[in-house]
Amino acid sequence: MGKIEKIILFLTILIAVFNLTQINLFDFTEEKNKIALICLILSMCALILILLVRISKKIRDKTR
Repeated sequence: MGKIEKIILFLTILIAVFNLTQINLFDFTEEKNKIALICLILSMCALILILLVRISKKIRDKTR
């Protein structure tokens, strides 16, 4: 299970970096920017959730 979590974590980071590169800072009101910002926010939420699962598993293992 640990390898799958690491792969998903890596893919989530790649998606966040990709969406960060898609943002055009010179024309911020462009439609593509809205989509990239939404995807960036969602990928950061997924990253936080994955990290919370990993931390909770570490705490569970220490309490046993």
